[in-house]
Amino acid sequence: MKRTIALIITAFLGFNSIAQQKVKEIRDIKLVAPNFSHNASLYDALMNRRSKRSFSKEKINDQDMSNLLWAAAGINRKGRGRTVPLLGDIAIYVAMESGVYLYNPKTHELEHKLTEDVRKKISSQGPVKKAPAVFIYTIDDKSFPGYMKRAMKEAHGMDFYYGNQVAYSTQNIYLYAAAKKMNAVVMGGFYREKVDEMLDLDEDHNSYLIQLVGYK
Repeated sequence: MKRTIALIITAFLGFNSIAQQKVKEIRDIKLVAPNFSHNASLYDALMNRRSKRSFSKEKINDQDMSNLLWAAAGINRKGRGRTVPLLGDIAIYVAMESGVYLYNPKTHELEHKLTEDVRKKISSQGPVKKAPAVFIYTIDDKSFPGYMKRAMKEAHGMDFYYGNQVAYSTQNIYLYAAAKKMNAVVMGGFYREKVDEMLDLDEDHNSYLIQLVGYK
């Protein structure tokens, strides 16, 4: 009898584990392959690059979301080289109506982190609450080798390099948005400590900037 009960419990737990895994797989978003086969030139993008805080209610489509994330920090060559210079690494979260996701450049997918729509909690500023996508740029201090951190601290200080690291990604987003006639804006006015807590970041892992993106 005890053996029968144990088998039933084991089977139930196994089924529950599989069910939870399937739910997670459903919530994760496998992005479509990046596609940049449009006619806008780099010159066009530079001419049209600007900060705009107004957005339509339209959700960002699958192709544009894929292209935006790949431009921000995707892998663009063998050896896992990235679209931006990296001293350590950058972790990009995306807050949308459907929840919060972490971009995984190795698999080019969005990993589900939170089901809640947290855009209203990120900042008191109105545009943040209405933007279809809020990119949250974070830096994990542990992603920088020890010898590199020592050199960086002696040269300009860690914040200088962290700021540069984030700026590379935000500018790539700006250029893609400009080429596609989308609106984007970088903002520093957000609740950093609250965001770090919501994302469950480690002590040495912090958010630095947010960037709002959407259609005109």
